[in-house]
Amino acid sequence: MFSKLFEKIGTLIGRDPNEPHRPFSLREVQQILHQHHDALLELYGVPNEELRARQLRRRILEDTSSAGNSLSNPHTTERVFAGDWAIFTPLPPTASGIADYAAELAPSLASRLNATYIIADDAPTPEHFGFPFERLSEWKSNQERDRATPRLYHLGNSRIHEYIIQEAMQQPGVVVLHDWVLHHLFEQTMLRRSDSDTFGKLAVEHHGPLGEVLADLAERELSGDAFRFGLPMTAPALKDAKAVIVHSFESMYRVRDLLPDIPVQRIPLQYSRSTDCEETNASDVRKRLGMHPDRLIFVALGLATVQKRLDSLISALASIKDQIPPFELWVVGELPDSLGLRELAIESGLANHMHVTGRVDMNTFQAFIDHSDVVVNLRFPSAGESSATLIRAMGAGKPCVVFDFGSALDYPGDSLVRIPIEISSHAGLANALRSLACDENARQQTGSAAADHIDKWHDVDQCANAYANFMLSVTTERDEPSR
Repeated sequence: MFSKLFEKIGTLIGRDPNEPHRPFSLREVQQILHQHHDALLELYGVPNEELRARQLRRRILEDTSSAGNSLSNPHTTERVFAGDWAIFTPLPPTASGIADYAAELAPSLASRLNATYIIADDAPTPEHFGFPFERLSEWKSNQERDRATPRLYHLGNSRIHEYIIQEAMQQPGVVVLHDWVLHHLFEQTMLRRSDSDTFGKLAVEHHGPLGEVLADLAERELSGDAFRFGLPMTAPALKDAKAVIVHSFESMYRVRDLLPDIPVQRIPLQYSRSTDCEETNASDVRKRLGMHPDRLIFVALGLATVQKRLDSLISALASIKDQIPPFELWVVGELPDSLGLRELAIESGLANHMHVTGRVDMNTFQAFIDHSDVVVNLRFPSAGESSATLIRAMGAGKPCVVFDFGSALDYPGDSLVRIPIEISSHAGLANALRSLACDENARQQTGSAAADHIDKWHDVDQCANAYANFMLSVTTERDEPSR
């Protein structure tokens, strides 16, 4: 497979006609991966994801249309008590969506189980959390308690989960899999510890010859993100898990297909407003936030990354700026200089249209959502995550534009504006933004459908019930005598 891939790369950069069969050097591979990242994704990622999306859509339809299938109805409202648990997760003020998620769920879980939250030894001290927490070394110092208490691991694809992946592989428990792709986590943590042998063995064990090649590239710091997303390395984290919780149909099916003997439960991301809107005058709120009171407001939420395709958003708005009402684009989060997006905005004639807030507190974040007109939530390639910012925007009744694949397929077609996956083009995005900008009724209808869906499926207490029921079933099964 990899040799065919290199042949395709060769057609992108051209070969020396006198040496058409010369192998690429590792340095050339690095240059190719970086220079042609988007082209490679276009060639290999987009068709694969579009095919997977068609299969996923069909599978979801079959499940949800089956008579009596539980997927067709919200989770039970029955409340049970799940006992004592140790929950391994980052917590605020750690800059992490998973930290925010765990903290937001904690109050609803509090009456359903006795939880002690375990954070990393070097994590910042949680602020205003209100529930028991301990650092890892403190928790593990009481070995009897540690052995007797079942564990829940919130696992994501970033370095802050290093202590969690180590504990999950050594002492299995229930894993909340927030990201299907865990390649970046394994690579960053193991290679940082100079444990390339273990990383290489895991890559080969779960991805064969291609894993071996990319493990070698990673060790030499020559690999590229274009292929990390294609080698998820999920199995090492889950193969000994007692059970798995996921947030999307896509992740549920992938876990079932990969590890059919492990129980898996889909529990949607919860929604609860971070704050009540005390200010009723929209113009006053917009003025306080810095927004123009009378312009159309597009927002992109959270830390800007390459995967969120803000370059496409800027280019799309630039191409239609004379065809839509006066507008502003607000990036509500941090915008790394390395992305070059401020320069792109200047080149595209949007310098006076784009505003960047930097990281803001949750109340301000919610206010920007509440007083926006259109939310753009593009992600490609994806680590298989469900977007908490998307849930928050839909819950607030905002029309959201997304790529038509992955976890976006969890939601009804009338509750989102879906566009084909685009990398080098932005035509579909431009058309969608033009339609929404020029049709207030369409914005209201899409936003209303979104809010109705989130209200039915993503209520925080409903999600907490689902957690407690599933966690109780896992511990009950463990305690039952073998027959």
